[in-house]
Amino acid sequence: MRSATCIRILLFINIVLIVIMIPGGCTDNASSNQDRSTLRLTEIHYHPLELGNFPDDSLEFVEIKNIGSTTVDLYDLEFTAGIKYSFSSGETIDPNGFYVIASSKKGFKQRYGFEPDGVYSGQLKNSGETIELKDNSSGEIIFSQTYSDSGAWPKTADGDGYSLVPVNNNPDKNETGPEFWRSSYKLHGSPGKDDLLESIDSSLFDLRITEIHYHPQYSDTSIEDSLEFIELKNIGTKTIDMTGVVIDSAIEYNFETGVKLSPDSFIVLASNFNWFKKQYGFEPFDTYKGQLKNSSETIIVYARNAGVQLIAITYKDDKPWPKEADGKGRSLVPLHANPSMEEQNNPAAWRASFRLNGSPGKDDPGAILVNEVLTHTDPPQLDAIELYNPNQIDIDISGWFLSDQLDSPLKYRIPDKTIIKAGGYIVFTENDFSSSVASSPFKLSENGDDVILSADSSGCSGYCHSFSFGALERGVSYGRYIIQSTGDEVFVPLANVTLGKANSDPLVGPVVISEIMHKASNSNMDFLELTNIGNQEVFLYDQQYPENTWRIQIDTAFFPLPQNISIKTGESIIIKCGTATVESFASTYNIPEDVQILSFNINLHDHSAKIELEKPMEPDKDNTTGDISTKIEYMEYDKVSYKPEAPWPVSSDSKAISLTRISNNKFGNDPANWKRALPTPGKVEK
Repeated sequence: MRSATCIRILLFINIVLIVIMIPGGCTDNASSNQDRSTLRLTEIHYHPLELGNFPDDSLEFVEIKNIGSTTVDLYDLEFTAGIKYSFSSGETIDPNGFYVIASSKKGFKQRYGFEPDGVYSGQLKNSGETIELKDNSSGEIIFSQTYSDSGAWPKTADGDGYSLVPVNNNPDKNETGPEFWRSSYKLHGSPGKDDLLESIDSSLFDLRITEIHYHPQYSDTSIEDSLEFIELKNIGTKTIDMTGVVIDSAIEYNFETGVKLSPDSFIVLASNFNWFKKQYGFEPFDTYKGQLKNSSETIIVYARNAGVQLIAITYKDDKPWPKEADGKGRSLVPLHANPSMEEQNNPAAWRASFRLNGSPGKDDPGAILVNEVLTHTDPPQLDAIELYNPNQIDIDISGWFLSDQLDSPLKYRIPDKTIIKAGGYIVFTENDFSSSVASSPFKLSENGDDVILSADSSGCSGYCHSFSFGALERGVSYGRYIIQSTGDEVFVPLANVTLGKANSDPLVGPVVISEIMHKASNSNMDFLELTNIGNQEVFLYDQQYPENTWRIQIDTAFFPLPQNISIKTGESIIIKCGTATVESFASTYNIPEDVQILSFNINLHDHSAKIELEKPMEPDKDNTTGDISTKIEYMEYDKVSYKPEAPWPVSSDSKAISLTRISNNKFGNDPANWKRALPTPGKVEK
């Protein structure tokens, strides 16, 4: 009996050993049969804000999500790039579940109130790097994601308190470019859950910071910190309920229940109640905790109940921020009285206040704008620069300066006793700025130049307004235009010269970009459509120098049109992008036989691009030798900078939908003048 029992035991041991030796026969190798294709990297908090004694790099985390419908075993997975972390046996992620790995358990719990699922070694670079998850059992790369703090990557994820999250909560594996990522809605991110925009009163998005007095000037320097203040403004048309609005980071303030801010009204928060009242003659709304640094500081305003950031501004005491606001008696104020949200953290959209000690509780007056320039003239016309006063009060611009060079802003000093009436205009011609009166006379180039207006001898360290312009046809001016649908300020060729009065609408036509197919199911079927909306045939080349043709610019690439191409009035030509034959292209879109189709190897980006139609200018001629310049300048005739988000039209239709111009006679770079529609190349219906 004993020998039989021993034989049975030996047989059992041999069977077990055989099973272990069979590939896949051991539970340790079960991970190799796991489907990990549903794992996604769904949050990267690479540059957090510090918290008390916890430095920013101790508050980092990354988040993995299982977007599938079955539980995924994480055993034998390892982060091999960016950070170091190996998953242990028994670790899993449920369907639609998350796994959060942090740089510090203590720091993470202090901020979020719960412990992370794991702690990695190493740090995430603030400048950007690649994060890679590998399956050690199969050698497969589960995902590899490269992020950056530059280019098209979201700026507020780089030290402003927000994380990187995918635009799509359940992203495809190949959605790795910056266009597929955004900053989190919630301050400090949303570890362990999808980042969702919770219900919030839309009027809160009309709240702006409109003045920051971070380094006041006072005879007793020990008092300067007591004279700090910030100003909030409601730029909208509805009263804002400020309940639950919080200012965090640099200074701290919580708005109590019942605080309301009426349209076009202000709230001033000061560092010291009594000193503020002594300086300005009225009481601030309240005082905040903390102090604004004289060097650099981030101010964050968010809606506490929804956890949504409203404003984030990081100012500095050095360029490109106005240096006059650093202890020289001026505050920081926006260039525009009602700034857009995009302008809040843009140093180019801020200036030093004109009023000494700032203008708390009201708009700071004095923003004078370069409004129109005329640069390609023949007598009796003169090159000219027009300035505009958008304020409701007269502004004295005596001693201001005009120039054509940013690095030499003091070329022409505006004479004493020069005042621009409220809402008025003043024009300076080449008889002024190119005369001997100017310390450094200058002329405006018809081939493109810069115009700079600065308020004092500090140049653009104080207040300045400037823009660059390209080549212009004779008698065409260039000026400011406000896009009605977005409120954005742009500078464009104008339909009419309007020196001394309100600018005309932009120049439109005679040839316009009328349709853009940039998301065809087959990229070889992408196209551009150009239409002649004028009353006569347009030759798309210089008839005197036929080798100089019109061209298409897409972002930074240029595509000259062929020679001897023209468009008759009311007709269109098609720019075919890609390698499809003309025959198959025309058949796909049922294009009439008499429509010209030009073939180019052009890549139209699915998500965003800047497309310009440019006309060659007459080449320069040497007055002494008669030689003709080989360098050709081009004038912008039409431009469209489309984006994959509102206010540009967005379509979720699975069919190939083109971007179609609603009115060919209206400004082309206005999102409101475009719609999504089935493609109709060569069929002029607009």
